[in-house]
Amino acid sequence: MAFELSDAHAILLATNICAGGSVTDLPALQAQYPHCFPFERLLRIILTFLPESTEPSSYTSVLQELEKGPTSPIDQPVDTSAVQDLTESVARKRVRKLNLRPLQRHDEEAEVASADPLTQFLIHRAYLIDSETALQPLVLELLLPFYERSSVIRTWLISSLLPLLRLNYELYANREENISFEVLESMDDQTAINMLLSLISDEENNMDLVNNLKGLIGPWLYGGSRSKRRRLNEVAQQNSVSFIQGSEKPQPTELAGWEHVNEWLVSRSLVDHESVVNAFKHWDGPSDVDLGGYDDPAKRLADDKARELQVRYGQSGLAVVYAHADSSPAVLDGSFEVLNRVAKLLGLEDSLYLSTDSELHSVHYDTEPVSSTSRASLLQNSLLRPTNPLTKPSPSSVSFLSALLISLRILTELGHLVPCRVAANICLHSSQEMQLAELKSVVESTVKQPRPSQDWPMVRQRLLWLRDWQSEEPESAWDEGSSPYHGLFWRVPREIVETEILKAMLAAKEYQLAVDLYKNPQTAPLHPSQVEAAVQEAIFTAYDNASNGNRTRGGMKRAYDILQSFQPHFPESLSFKQIRALIAATHALSYYSLTLQHGVPFQPVSIRVHHDPLLLIEKVLEQNARSYTKLDDLLSIGRNLVAAGVPAKAATHDTDDDEAFDNPSEEQVSLTSERRITSLAINSALSSNDFGTAYSYIQTRLSPPSLLSPPSSTPTTPDDISWRAVYSAGRYRSTTPVNPPPALTTQITHLSQRMELLSLALVLTPSPDPLPEILGAWRRCDEELSSLRAREQQEEDLWDRKGDTLSSVPGGFGPSDSERDAFDTEQQRAARRARARAALPNSHRHEAPMGLFEVARGAAMALHKNAFPLRGKEEVAISDERPLSPDSEGRVRKRDMVSNMVTGGLVSSIGWVIGAPANK
Repeated sequence: MAFELSDAHAILLATNICAGGSVTDLPALQAQYPHCFPFERLLRIILTFLPESTEPSSYTSVLQELEKGPTSPIDQPVDTSAVQDLTESVARKRVRKLNLRPLQRHDEEAEVASADPLTQFLIHRAYLIDSETALQPLVLELLLPFYERSSVIRTWLISSLLPLLRLNYELYANREENISFEVLESMDDQTAINMLLSLISDEENNMDLVNNLKGLIGPWLYGGSRSKRRRLNEVAQQNSVSFIQGSEKPQPTELAGWEHVNEWLVSRSLVDHESVVNAFKHWDGPSDVDLGGYDDPAKRLADDKARELQVRYGQSGLAVVYAHADSSPAVLDGSFEVLNRVAKLLGLEDSLYLSTDSELHSVHYDTEPVSSTSRASLLQNSLLRPTNPLTKPSPSSVSFLSALLISLRILTELGHLVPCRVAANICLHSSQEMQLAELKSVVESTVKQPRPSQDWPMVRQRLLWLRDWQSEEPESAWDEGSSPYHGLFWRVPREIVETEILKAMLAAKEYQLAVDLYKNPQTAPLHPSQVEAAVQEAIFTAYDNASNGNRTRGGMKRAYDILQSFQPHFPESLSFKQIRALIAATHALSYYSLTLQHGVPFQPVSIRVHHDPLLLIEKVLEQNARSYTKLDDLLSIGRNLVAAGVPAKAATHDTDDDEAFDNPSEEQVSLTSERRITSLAINSALSSNDFGTAYSYIQTRLSPPSLLSPPSSTPTTPDDISWRAVYSAGRYRSTTPVNPPPALTTQITHLSQRMELLSLALVLTPSPDPLPEILGAWRRCDEELSSLRAREQQEEDLWDRKGDTLSSVPGGFGPSDSERDAFDTEQQRAARRARARAALPNSHRHEAPMGLFEVARGAAMALHKNAFPLRGKEEVAISDERPLSPDSEGRVRKRDMVSNMVTGGLVSSIGWVIGAPANK
């Protein structure tokens, strides 16, 4: 070396060598001036002046040589031209102005700060290369020669450099922005995990999640023991509401990081179930990580910690199954795959229960752990709690969940989709009423299945298996209480399940199969009374859902077919007889046009919910012209309604003190209903101006019992209906004008019929209150009849006189002279009698209207019958049981005296009404 360098010149020369991008002369310079170039100073000079874009391969070997230090002088010329022109003072001044970077970064981790200078240099150099060039592969090239000699470098390479290399240059090389060391190192575990795993999208391959878990998350969490990472995680935990999974103490950093992964998997499964299922299928958990070959993952954790991580990963798999709210077949298949994978990873395959389409196995497990859970155990924030018996992997939790998934598969095949969490809640926390409601919903979905050939024996087998998860009937199945096993409907007694199955078969029109299963004396699972009740309910369900009353269509046909199938097996069943009568009445009503209030069309259920079904017949008469002519059909409907147990609610008598009619028999109710229907038909005929039909109905349908017949010992049915219809007909006057008006004889006949009806009303009325009104109407008719007869007589006389005045009749057939003399003599005599009657005062009072005494007699006898119904009985009883003694022959009872007085007063009143002379 021609020029002798001072210490200042040597240092300036080293900086110029580094700034030039080549450091090959540094070992020779160090050998010549060892006192000027300790290893740490050289590292700082390289760190400060060597361009970051320099290929690491050009100086890594130099670094290794410099670390060993000068062993002997190196005979290598060094170019000093860059500093030889500088004076000593200038060189010293420039050296003092050098601002060499420290080997340790200002926010360096404690592990790096305590490491050797070369380790500190390499870490600092890596950050500079990344920040200045963003060429992270250069960092890997820099560290590869040194990672084996330093655990700090190995840990940093795996946990920081390797995730970024894979992220920026392998897995997501097409991303516009690269993530730097500074950004990644500023994140706590939860933030980094969310960022690294959220890079996947729904459109990408499902294996991306597996690759991210293995290649990004695994290496990142490898550095969980680093001091800076621990500090960031502690700050994040302090800022959160609670620690991970509700723990009171922070968990070890690496364990806590994997807990965040488990949480992310559960949350992600709610929106991307397929990729999470694929991750469980192809990823074995925290032990399955790709460290790039720079370390062995199995050596990182102790066996107990590795087992704990694996169990927690398995718990996240069970939580994924419970958490998803979708109930589609694809989600269910994925849930099976996750469960099978977790059981295999944890050695719990023996606790799995698999089923085939033709065979369902019994599920036996310890029910106590799962029975101790609460509804909160199924909440999403509780699924990953280490103490949750539903998701903590164990033989009981795996058995329970596998049986639950098999149940969901059966429900899906039956057309009833239920999420896993809902099914678990039904099984564990629902009451008997709630489970029964869900069972009914399942049965309804099964019936609505569009399959044309449903295998109902298999459906029955599956529904029974769903109850207690047993392939055979347990010994206590008929005992009171619940099944010893937690089936989906284990609180519902078996006979109720069988009842629902029977009703489902009937709803599916499997009548013969239902008869064969439930009426077989040897194998019938239900008591006959239970079968009868279930069949009756099924019939009423079909009946109430029918939109048309015709029994050959729709729901009515289904109800009728069910009745036809089962009634022969229950010949003495009163309920089936009533149902048959109800169907017959409904079928007959279907032939009439009938609309209820507010334009609602008639439906069969209207009969069952109506407070008085006989009023429907009244609407039939109102809405169907001349339907009153079909009285026999209407009476048949009424009789069937009574036989069906839905009679009219109208009272059969007016008084409440008659105990004989507090509980009327079916015969009495039927008689009352017939009277109502006949009365309605009569009024409908009168409204249609068809007096002849009304009169005919009264004569043939409402004839009164004989008043002369002896009283019966059986109380008759009170009748407050018939007399009103008869009275209405007796008061009837046509409102339709007739042109030409009817002949006098027709009017007289009509009035005579009305008076006859009014007389009949007197006999039929059950109380004396309406008698004056009826008699008043009768008197007005009688006066009108007298007037008509007088007009008739006048017309006859006029006709006779007209014929008498004829002087001659063509043909010579006129009266002779002697005949004319006889006729004149008779007319004179009649005129004298008329003048004589007119001369007598009040002579018209001695003449009563025709039929007066018959009417009065009828009214008196009606009053006698209704006011004193027991008088005849008492007299007969007295005369039959004991004859009157000689001392009592002249005595009259007070009751008879009162009766005579009342009867006499009524007769006087009747006479006053009709104008009859009073007794003097």
